[in-house]
Amino acid sequence: MKLVIICYNVAIGEEVLEVLKEIGISSYTRFKEVQGVGKLSGPHLGNHIWPAVNSVLMVALEEDKKDKLIKRIKELRKELGKEGVKAFVLPVEEIT
Repeated sequence: MKLVIICYNVAIGEEVLEVLKEIGISSYTRFKEVQGVGKLSGPHLGNHIWPAVNSVLMVALEEDKKDKLIKRIKELRKELGKEGVKAFVLPVEEIT
């Protein structure tokens, strides 16, 4: 089991949720407005100087769905470029 953490610009939230739907992922946790700074996308700080914000989505998945999700996130990165979407994969030892 893996935990995939997806950080993305709120402007592409619908596209990210559509990817989950395509793969058949219906369970996730989402933090709607978070701040961050990316190398390509720059600051998303939610203030008057840097008004953009990000969202973070976390999904616990079996290996096969994780591979499908990561493949689609990589494709989305190529499609959307600077808008910003990145995925991180961590091991899950236990779910209660």
